Amino acid sequence: MPNPKIPIPYEVWRTNPTDRGEDAANTFGHYLMLHCRAEALKTAESAPLPTTDAQFKAHVAAAVDVALHNVMDLLEGFWRTDAGPNHTVEYALAVCVKAGGHTPVERIDISPCLLDLPIGYWKWKEDFLGEPNTF
Repeated sequence: MPNPKIPIPYEVWRTNPTDRGEDAANTFGHYLMLHCRAEALKTAESAPLPTTDAQFKAHVAAAVDVALHNVMDLLEGFWRTDAGPNHTVEYALAVCVKAGGHTPVERIDISPCLLDLPIGYWKWKEDFLGEPNTF
């Protein structure tokens, strides 16, 4: 019986393309829970109970920042991610620019790559008030 605490080894991923994609997504989900959600919850659990609305919002924002930063670290390959004992996995994120919303014009891999993926988040964090910027 498979251990539900670890991802399914790559060698036993199913062969049907849809099922195979699901097995790959389950592997990603495991590391998302392990490194991103769990660490964000630790941040929230270790903070004192908020007594004001502002404190509550600050605690939530801190947990969200930890989760999102760790998602970026996961995409950048900060942690070793395994698909069983014989294979590692790498996750990728791309920006696809489309003309008129339909026709792909350019696809740019932004992770993993030689830039620091979190710069896109931290650059906007201090100024973002929940409203989209108008350029």
